[in-house]
Amino acid sequence: MTTGGTVPWGREYLNEVFGTFEEGIVDDEGEGSMKSMEFFHDVFSGGSYGGRLIDVGSGSTLYQVISASMFFSEIVCSDYSQAARAEIEKWLKKDKGAFDWTSYFQYFIELEGSSEKIEDREQKLRQAINAVVHCDVLQPNPTHPLTFDPFDVMVSAYCLEVASPDREAYVKAVANISTLLKPGGTIVFESYIGATFAVIGGAKAKILPVEVDFVVQTFKDAGFSDIKTVYYPSPDRDEYKVTDVKGMLFFTAKKDVAEKCEASVMKAEN
Repeated sequence: MTTGGTVPWGREYLNEVFGTFEEGIVDDEGEGSMKSMEFFHDVFSGGSYGGRLIDVGSGSTLYQVISASMFFSEIVCSDYSQAARAEIEKWLKKDKGAFDWTSYFQYFIELEGSSEKIEDREQKLRQAINAVVHCDVLQPNPTHPLTFDPFDVMVSAYCLEVASPDREAYVKAVANISTLLKPGGTIVFESYIGATFAVIGGAKAKILPVEVDFVVQTFKDAGFSDIKTVYYPSPDRDEYKVTDVKGMLFFTAKKDVAEKCEASVMKAEN
């Protein structure tokens, strides 16, 4: 998840949500809460991937790129929040105050059925992440002032619905991030569905409520196809502990390859 208002998306967010698999989040999200991590494993272990990857709206988290570290030689993490980016930088530098992701690395290694040591996988991810940059999905070039060659794969989890104030902005955000992806490239996307807020550190983040059909159609209109979706509805509940999310949408999609048009010279009729 990425920034929103005065919500503390840095260390406080990590401690509250990822420190102990916080029950309030799990109760509100339902089955999709843990499936969110499994989805990244399933996608990357089940396909043929490699090259360069960008994570749009990384927040302060790493779980979404742990599986990817097995396949990509270059990973760029990005987020709007300086505090969130700082947490990733601390981990990369092995700062003593960095958040401990050990249990998450162990989780993915077990999913893979691997005997790899945790410290070896951690080092693999540290070597793959070669930049942590500012990102604003509401800008035509989200990584301005930096410019990157388009990436082979993009990951984005719980970002656009938080960053977009309305549906018009959401549509533009999808178009904006698509410029970071190569034609024929893959996006791995996760989103809250129907949520209007999430409470983190006592602060409420406003979330744009979106439906599955709206999200999928927006990506189609932006030039994506072969969209393969998975949806996990949240449980019915009388009260919300952290968020009023209605469900969680996961999908992969391919950015269309523009048809090549041969230039023709119009000859004037005699």
